[in-house]
Amino acid sequence: MPNHVTNRLTIIGTEEQVAEVKKFLAYGGEIGTIDFNAITPMPKWVFNGNTLSGVEEEKYGEENCWYRWSINNWGTKWNAYSQPDHRNTADTIYFTTAWSAPLDLMKKLSWIYPNLEFEFAWADEDLGRNIGKVKFQDGVAIEEYEPEGGSREARELFFQIMQATPAEYGMNENYEYVDDEEGGESA
Repeated sequence: MPNHVTNRLTIIGTEEQVAEVKKFLAYGGEIGTIDFNAITPMPKWVFNGNTLSGVEEEKYGEENCWYRWSINNWGTKWNAYSQPDHRNTADTIYFTTAWSAPLDLMKKLSWIYPNLEFEFAWADEDLGRNIGKVKFQDGVAIEEYEPEGGSREARELFFQIMQATPAEYGMNENYEYVDDEEGGESA
């Protein structure tokens, strides 16, 4: 079972430009979702069956099987999921990925729409680890922030991305876990 990574993509442009990008990204035409195939389509020839045994990877080459192709081209093993998300706004799409954030895919999206800026943030469910944010324009990261894993800054960014409070995760305002039975802090 993977760690789930919450991703937040904010499109910075006019209302019309944002609508155009959202239409381009829409999974099955559903605005407010993202389909990685819109940015980098998985070729029809990629083997999309069970690759767990390794037989198909040996037969076709692992780069020609869905798992390795997805990681190499999308940066994560599956397409975006858990969408549409209730936190979406007119210019922001939330989605989930397995294990990692699709950074190169977001960079490519900014190359496709060079006149727009894309703020992309991600937060692993491993609270305060595998977390960061970057702003892309024209295929270039123009701002980057990846706090040290487990740091106060990482936890602050986690709650900002998740639109949640520390209390919702059993923590106090200092981002320390609280022992509910004793009302004190736990390790």
